[in-house]
Amino acid sequence: MLSGPPRILPFVFVFLVLCLVWWYLHIVPSPGSSFPTWKAATWQPSSLRGDPLDFGLPLRFSDGESKPPGSNYTFKIVVPKVEKEDISWMATELPDAPLVVYEVDNPNAEHKVPKNKGREAMVYLSYIIDHYDDLPDTSLFMHAHRHAWHNNQLFGLDAAQMINRLNHDRVARMGYMNVRCHHDPGCPDWIHMDRPGGDFDFFHKPEEIYWRRHIWEEIHPGAPIPPSLSGICCAQFAVSRQRIREVPIERFIHYRKWLLTTAMDDQFSGRIFEYIWHYIFTGHEVHCPAQNTCYCDGYGICFGGREKYEEYFKKQDLRNEKFQELDKFNKREEEAKKDGKEVEFTDTEKRLIEMLKKEVSTMDRQMERLRNAAMKRGEDPNLRKEETETWDSAHIWDYAPHNG
Repeated sequence: MLSGPPRILPFVFVFLVLCLVWWYLHIVPSPGSSFPTWKAATWQPSSLRGDPLDFGLPLRFSDGESKPPGSNYTFKIVVPKVEKEDISWMATELPDAPLVVYEVDNPNAEHKVPKNKGREAMVYLSYIIDHYDDLPDTSLFMHAHRHAWHNNQLFGLDAAQMINRLNHDRVARMGYMNVRCHHDPGCPDWIHMDRPGGDFDFFHKPEEIYWRRHIWEEIHPGAPIPPSLSGICCAQFAVSRQRIREVPIERFIHYRKWLLTTAMDDQFSGRIFEYIWHYIFTGHEVHCPAQNTCYCDGYGICFGGREKYEEYFKKQDLRNEKFQELDKFNKREEEAKKDGKEVEFTDTEKRLIEMLKKEVSTMDRQMERLRNAAMKRGEDPNLRKEETETWDSAHIWDYAPHNG
């Protein structure tokens, strides 16, 4: 006598049918269906190709595009400060600038950090995490002080002029721009993680001794050890919205967690970041843009090429040498006045003083004319384009030497 089909088969068949119905309703919903569509994952930057915390996978940054000529850019200035620091100059010199001020030692401040640790790096990372989904076209990260040695020389070291003249088109195109144009310190050959102790420069590079391999691996687990880290100092830069959001927010959270947990002294944990902001936002260990291009495309001060730019600063160096020589006599005079005396210069010294005064005055006038001409040149968009970075080699051949 033949037996019938096993009783379990109808149950298996019914189960498979139900699974197919569920799949159809949830994965392939009909138009107007109330069932939600299935998503593989949350939103991720287009630059990301895997785990956001796998630093072994380089991000794929895309070229930015500037807005049509005459368009306005939204921007915010992110300012870290302590209560005693005075930033009233910003209201005076930048009356319309939207400020985001993090007062790190004020528990009642509008914008707060998890902990006052890591200097400006903690503020910058907190701003990005806090506003990752609500960023302006340009985020400008600046210190609280107006005048500093690391601001641009052609602006008299004045941060207000740098902010007012900043070309947001350049930020949009480049994605990241250090607002300082001068290479020293930081470029072109700076941090080396394998440098022996006898080769350290404790005066010019006090942070280099903290840049060891294990620090790099803590901050960028899985990323190759770079031969060097070189980028312009001093943690003042502008970044486009697009570029910030091409870096997964998980990475910014990771960076901030490192700052919060590291045992490194506060002074140096912040300076660690001073030499990786460019790496975070460009993916390049070395980022040293041409100085004349930075001034021309970034601020509209165009000398007409690298050679003419360098000629200007050679003249400035010579002028400064003569001024320093003159200043020795001025200081002798000041010291004597403090003691209630008068300096008796020799006839030779008097002639030298007069000669130095005339030379410095003449050179100051010459350099002022050169600066004014460079600013005038920068008003012409075609001339600015002559000193702007380009990936296109076709136009470059116009400058090649022609025989015959």
